[in-house]
Amino acid sequence: MRNLSEGRAVHLLDVENLVGTARPATRDVQTMMSRYRERVPTGGMDQYVAAVNHGAMVPVGLALAGIQLLVRSGRDGADEALGEVIRLDHLDDRFERVVIGSGDGIFTEFAGWLAGRGVRVVVVSRPGALNHRLRRTASQVIPLDLAA
Repeated sequence: MRNLSEGRAVHLLDVENLVGTARPATRDVQTMMSRYRERVPTGGMDQYVAAVNHGAMVPVGLALAGIQLLVRSGRDGADEALGEVIRLDHLDDRFERVVIGSGDGIFTEFAGWLAGRGVRVVVVSRPGALNHRLRRTASQVIPLDLAA
């Protein structure tokens, strides 16, 4: 029987971190996703989950129509929402690869846990915004330059 995770990836997008602001404009999010799709290999079975604070919900929702959007208030609300997805949604059983779209150090433990479960962890981050511990934990790092 074929492993259900084979060839599948989930992309966890900390939109505020990837764009570089807590209140991104729709156009900035569209630009970020365009660059993301140019740089990050994807497959037909990939899933996307994006997280933002409540103040960014509308512009991000408009830019990322069709992508699951989580909204959480607070300083690290988006990070916490994505952390819950990692902890509670059995990503290690469902996906061969987890792509963390964030440079925040809070994802270091999650990345280590996933790697320990045999999941390939890829981190996508803006240059200069990547936590050094997260960089060491990931099996691959893809820089996301929005100025390109």
